[in-house]
Amino acid sequence: MKYILLLFFCIRTVPLFSQNDFVLLKKNGYTIDRFYNGKPITVYTKNQNTYSGFVFFCRDDSIIIHLGYMGLKPTLFGNTIDSVFMGFVTIAVKDIAIIPAKRMTGADIGNLIFKAGFIIGGIAVVNQFNIPVPTIYLAQFASALAINFATQYIKPFKNKHPPGYTIGKKFTLEYIHLPPAK
Repeated sequence: MKYILLLFFCIRTVPLFSQNDFVLLKKNGYTIDRFYNGKPITVYTKNQNTYSGFVFFCRDDSIIIHLGYMGLKPTLFGNTIDSVFMGFVTIAVKDIAIIPAKRMTGADIGNLIFKAGFIIGGIAVVNQFNIPVPTIYLAQFASALAINFATQYIKPFKNKHPPGYTIGKKFTLEYIHLPPAK
C-alpha cells in the first residue's frame, strides 16, 4: 500500500516541476529581470495605458496579467483590508513601452533637497522666537511636522515620463517559449 501511495504522490507532483513560458527584460543582451507566473508586474503600454498586477500566464508572445489591488472591503462590522480582484488583461510583448523601475531620478533628488531646505528654514524661523527651552523643542518639532505635511504635495521638479526601462534599442523584452517535454 505504501508503494501505491508513493507512486500516486510521484505522479501527482510531476506537473509541479514543469516550466512555463516567461519574458526576459534585457539591457544590451544581459538579463535584468524575469517575468514568470505569479510575479508582480507594472507596465505602461504604447497607447498610454497602465496595468499593474501579477503575471498569470505567458503565452503566444503576450503576458496575461491578473489585475487586482489591496483595498477596503465592506463587512458587517466595518471595513477590512483585502485584495480586490478586477479581472485579466492580455498584453502583447511588442505593445509594452515602459517597465517602471524603483530608482531615484534627478527630479526626486531635487524635490528632496527642496523639502529639506524648506523644513530647515521653518525650524530656523521658529528659533528666532523668544520661547523658553522646554517648549522650543515642541515648537521646532511641530513646525517641521507641519511643513513636512505641507510640502508633501509641492513638487517643483517633475519627471518627463515615468522612470523606468524604456523598451527600444537599449532595453528589450524577449519572450522565451519552452516547448512541452516529449
